[in-house]
Amino acid sequence: MRSFMSPNEIDCELKNAKVLMVDDTPANIDVLRKVLIREGYQLFFAHSGEKAIKIASRALPDLILLDVMMPSMDGFETSRCLKRNKATQDIPIIFITAKNQPEDIIEGFKLGAVDYINKPFRQEEVCMRVRHHLQTGVLMKQRDDLIKDLRQSEERFRLLAHASPVGICQADTKGKIVYTNQKWQNILNLDEGNNWLQVIHAEDQEEIKRIWALSVHNLDECRMKFRITSRGETRWVQAHAIPLRYDEESEIEGFVGTLEDITEFKRAEEQIIQAKNIAEQARIAAEAANHAKSAFIANVSHELRTPLNGILGFTQLFKQDKTLNLEQQEGVEIIHRCGEYLLTLISDILDLSKIEAGRIELYPASFNLEPFISSMIDLFKMRTEQKGIAFNVQKNTPLPYVVQGDEKRLRQIIINLLSNAIKFTKQGSITLTVHYEENKLHFKVSDTGMGIAADEVEKIFDPFQQVGDPRYKPEGTGLGLSITKTLVEMMGGEIQVESVLGQGTTFSIMLDLPESMNQ
Repeated sequence: MRSFMSPNEIDCELKNAKVLMVDDTPANIDVLRKVLIREGYQLFFAHSGEKAIKIASRALPDLILLDVMMPSMDGFETSRCLKRNKATQDIPIIFITAKNQPEDIIEGFKLGAVDYINKPFRQEEVCMRVRHHLQTGVLMKQRDDLIKDLRQSEERFRLLAHASPVGICQADTKGKIVYTNQKWQNILNLDEGNNWLQVIHAEDQEEIKRIWALSVHNLDECRMKFRITSRGETRWVQAHAIPLRYDEESEIEGFVGTLEDITEFKRAEEQIIQAKNIAEQARIAAEAANHAKSAFIANVSHELRTPLNGILGFTQLFKQDKTLNLEQQEGVEIIHRCGEYLLTLISDILDLSKIEAGRIELYPASFNLEPFISSMIDLFKMRTEQKGIAFNVQKNTPLPYVVQGDEKRLRQIIINLLSNAIKFTKQGSITLTVHYEENKLHFKVSDTGMGIAADEVEKIFDPFQQVGDPRYKPEGTGLGLSITKTLVEMMGGEIQVESVLGQGTTFSIMLDLPESMNQ
């Protein structure tokens, strides 16, 4: 938006002002020319009314100095013609004439003249009058431009207010509405002249009026959420009001502010709170159920382990009895295998229950890594020999003697993977690769077994999932790999699997096992 001109800017405008001088006497024009040329104006000359009209229509001067007594068309008639032309009707005219009778002067002003100078004139007076009227013209043009800008600004504001998705209002300090847009009226069902405080819900009125009065007193903006009663229904709104002052010295005129209908938001907020409460109740119930399930499984596991351990103990004794015939020995072996399977199943179910309840814990401690790996090798070397498959071990780097970690859970991870490899490998070999680097233990378990189809690889870590050839389903619960993955991640590690159907599978594991200084 344009601003007011400074005196220097006005002087610059005057330097470019165009002045038309009209007189049938060349000597008079010459005198005026000498007077005005010093001011830097652009000067135009005409010796008749007809010529003046043509020049004025073309050049559009900022001021016309017009003689009255001219042949053919006098100054008054010339003025009439200029005022009838839309292009020239607003150009200010100063009559300079020897006709100085009161009726002549009155006639001149009736025709729209801005000034009347009698001949003979004083040069300084002409200069000052010309300058004054040119300044007036500049200021009037500036005023018109500012009014135009103001109207455009008002129209923009009106359109913006009309298009605004929120209500807009101006109110005095007592709450009386001075201006509103349509959205405000739609929300509150109030127009200008009403007091917006009257539609506040009875239960919210005291607090909102207190906030409003405090904002008026402190000349401070305020934000409020409250209920209104409009058209027989209660709705939630959110208001933001800012004090209206035209300058720092003036009194507060009132407030301008916005209003939003947040009823749907409030309903959604209440639904979210209700949903959270329901979810919290469900969580508490689920935790209680998990605790109950865990307690039940723990009790059942204990009750089952006791007789199973007894059965397994007696089968060990029977296996040492040399008096049993071959059929009896096979029967004892079947009983022993079934007992071990049930014992493993009970342990897996107990671990899964602890995982689901978030109760499984790690107990890191220092332990000897080399003897630990050797014990795993000895255990599975015997089991692979019994099945007739080769067991290869590769140590790619020297292993630290003592590391920090949960030895029991690490043993469980390796046993699960090697047992899985033996289970699914009919012939060929199993390879355990171990290396240690930057406080991390890396090991791979590779087999030449049946392998896993590409579309089933992602399923193998799901509980109770067994993949592979449906015609060949070895015994098992499908819990081992799920438990293994959870334990690996709890130990800050990663587990990956690569497999080709019919060729074999490789499980790769990386675990954080920092070297310990405790020997």
